[in-house]
Amino acid sequence: MEPTPPNPRKSFTWPVVLNLGLLLLAALATKAEPSLLGIVVLVLVVINTVAATIMSLAGRMHYVVAFILSALLIGLIGFGVCALMLSNMGGMH
Repeated sequence: MEPTPPNPRKSFTWPVVLNLGLLLLAALATKAEPSLLGIVVLVLVVINTVAATIMSLAGRMHYVVAFILSALLIGLIGFGVCALMLSNMGGMH
């Protein structure tokens, strides 16, 4: 039985998937309250930015791209959902 050769192309999509899952959990946990969800989205964006900076200092550029992409996606999706929820409230806010 031969050992499997090492895979030179590792998957670096786990930060994106993990962050989208955390965003979904945050939306469920906050019961889609726009103000709380906005804070959680901001925290996730900051955490991903710090993780990208740390990976940059460590020299792992694939992870830098993954964490920056995660931060951008979380910001775009999260703040977009918050804006959509606030725009549907009418004169209540």
